[in-house]
Amino acid sequence: MSLSIALSNALSGLQVNQTALQVTSGNVANVNTPNYARKIHNQENRVLGGQGVGVDTASIIRRIDQFLRRDLMNETTVLGNNKVTSDYYNRMQAMFGSLGNNNALGNSITDLSVAIENVANSPEVAAHRFDAVNEAVEMAQYFNDMATNVQSLRSQADAEINAAVDIINAELEIIADLNSQIANNDTKGLPVGDLQDRRDVAIKTISEYMELQEFTDSFGQVRLFTTAGRSLVSGTSFGTLSYTNTPFMTANETYPATISGIYLNGGAAPPPTSDITTEIRGGKLEALIAMRDETLPAMTNQIDQLAAQMRDEVNRVHNRGANTPFGLGTAAGDPAAMYGTRVINTPGDPLTLGSDVTFAILDANGDSVTAPLTIAAGATTPTAIITAINGHLTAAPGYGTAAWNNDRMEIKLEPGYRLAILDNGPAADSGDATIQFDADGDTVQETYLGFSSFFGLNDMFETPDLATGTPALANQGAQLGISSNIQVRQSIVDDPSYLSRGMLRGTPPTMSLGVGDNEIAQQLADAFGENFNYASVADGPSAVSTTFSGYAGVILSFNASATASSDEALEFQTFFFEDLQAKFLSEAGVNLDEELANMTIFQSAYNASARLVQAVDEMLETLLNLAR
Repeated sequence: MSLSIALSNALSGLQVNQTALQVTSGNVANVNTPNYARKIHNQENRVLGGQGVGVDTASIIRRIDQFLRRDLMNETTVLGNNKVTSDYYNRMQAMFGSLGNNNALGNSITDLSVAIENVANSPEVAAHRFDAVNEAVEMAQYFNDMATNVQSLRSQADAEINAAVDIINAELEIIADLNSQIANNDTKGLPVGDLQDRRDVAIKTISEYMELQEFTDSFGQVRLFTTAGRSLVSGTSFGTLSYTNTPFMTANETYPATISGIYLNGGAAPPPTSDITTEIRGGKLEALIAMRDETLPAMTNQIDQLAAQMRDEVNRVHNRGANTPFGLGTAAGDPAAMYGTRVINTPGDPLTLGSDVTFAILDANGDSVTAPLTIAAGATTPTAIITAINGHLTAAPGYGTAAWNNDRMEIKLEPGYRLAILDNGPAADSGDATIQFDADGDTVQETYLGFSSFFGLNDMFETPDLATGTPALANQGAQLGISSNIQVRQSIVDDPSYLSRGMLRGTPPTMSLGVGDNEIAQQLADAFGENFNYASVADGPSAVSTTFSGYAGVILSFNASATASSDEALEFQTFFFEDLQAKFLSEAGVNLDEELANMTIFQSAYNASARLVQAVDEMLETLLNLAR
């Protein structure tokens, strides 16, 4: 009986040490394999009937510090968030240029200011006017390009969200499948360490995109939840995220109005209750959503605010000028000399003029050809005003017409004539007449400065509404996204002589426009040095009073500061993550020296067991010979 026990001990030793060598060889082979955790072979004494009969493999487990593993998953989420944030801020910074180069928005505004100053100094020089208009076109194009680039970044973030959803779905399915295999192997007493390694890789991948809550049940299966408690994986069952990419991104695209939510188990027609977009915390997904829905729209709001301020202030000054377009005829097919941007839906509503407004018809030399029209201060209506202007223009021999066209004031003139408008307002308002009118239809009258400016008859900049194409201006149309459409009025681009330089001079009935008059050109130049108020922007700079180029610098500085902060956060988090990962790997990673030492021990034990089998075999052979 004792020889049988000895043989059993020897054979079990061979088997166990062979398994131990197999585990050790696996560790050595995967010494450079990422995310591989060292496997530990545990053995125990085999007892039968109260007597030791050899050795058994008790378990093959991973050498993992679960607390470090949990912390590493959490920091993976933070690092993913920091990477996206830093990446997008740096892309924004590259897009806007720096304070010291010629690609910055402020430099473009300054270039236009210098060009207009040259016009003011020599208003009769055509080359200066040409340069000023070219600089205005280039600046408007700079606004357009920046606005387009911001929407391009939003589109890229949206596409990355779509890709992230696909990645998460694939990993959730993998985790559920591995849960099944792990539970099955565990039931059969088979090793599960390699399956757990693969499952950890999948969990870590999802952790890069969103924060998770993780639990392991009694079957060794992982259960995953969102931070809001929604189940992603439960045993062998897994959830499915769905998302619809936005094909074309503009400033008007917003979540949840026109941008899809991220739905969990929503099906073909997901209900609002399955939308988890606002519940996602941490990781790349939260950062991408924040960039698409908050940070980048805030940049759009800043650029739009600057574009609107420049449009309103420059147009107000430009409308004071008398260098208006010459007529091209009054027939139905002839283009308008002046076509207002203000839409008047209710021309019969009351309008109050704060000062007299004078209208003079000028010839090519800038001299009045007939006694001017004066519309007196006081209560009137848009209908009454356009009727008076039309009556003045159609008086013999006939100089033009005035009528509503698509609810906008349209003035047509015969060739060789231009219409100049002069407000007789107080000096405190730079001579502009105040106008009180309910332009936005809220039953409350607003106050505007400048007759021509109110109707938009001689604007320099135009900003079509992003959705409708209708001109957007104060209390008319949506201001969102106007920076993508701001443009110089086409008639000025076609003929830079229509850039306002001088104003109507003289007293009725004799009024004129001098060739060398630079009053309005100088006012335009001065506007670029004047401080205007800019409102605070959510996720952007605080309220400030500064110049046009000054606010461009504020936008750039705020973005540069945010970029520097995101880079610092990423640098710190990367260092912290790598330090934590090093600690984790020092525990879970393969130590080649230790494995080679173990290999020697197991090899010696295997050889000893084999020698013991041989000895028992010889003893049994001797015993059998004695019996013969």
